[in-house]
Amino acid sequence: MKVFRFLTQKILFPASLIYTVLTMALLFFITAIGNEKPAITLHTAATLFLMALLISVANQIFSLRQFTLLTRTFLHFPAVLIAIVGVLVLDGSYDLTVNSMVLIILYTVLYALIVPPYLFISISVQKNAKEEKTYTSIFSPRN
Repeated sequence: MKVFRFLTQKILFPASLIYTVLTMALLFFITAIGNEKPAITLHTAATLFLMALLISVANQIFSLRQFTLLTRTFLHFPAVLIAIVGVLVLDGSYDLTVNSMVLIILYTVLYALIVPPYLFISISVQKNAKEEKTYTSIFSPRN
């Protein structure tokens, strides 16, 4: 039961959110290019969902509390990059020449824009949580 709960709450639900964002971004770019009727095939949808699942699994690196937040970030970056490029390598229709470099640069820029605010907020929240803890003595004062 715990495994099912973990899979649904920590993997499938975030993967569904990531899948939705990926699909909407893809449809936006297809529409921006100029196609009148953007369409996503079943193969493309399955590829996007596999990518979302792998990104969701890679996001679990942030729950590893034995590492510092900076270490988890440096582990997360290549894990997500490997998930994205790995899925695209498995997909035979993707051209891995110029497109892969553009994808890696785009991913790096987006990561550089999103992660620093996340780290700043996380560190601020952790710092505030530590400051709010009040010390309560387990020994009563002697009269």
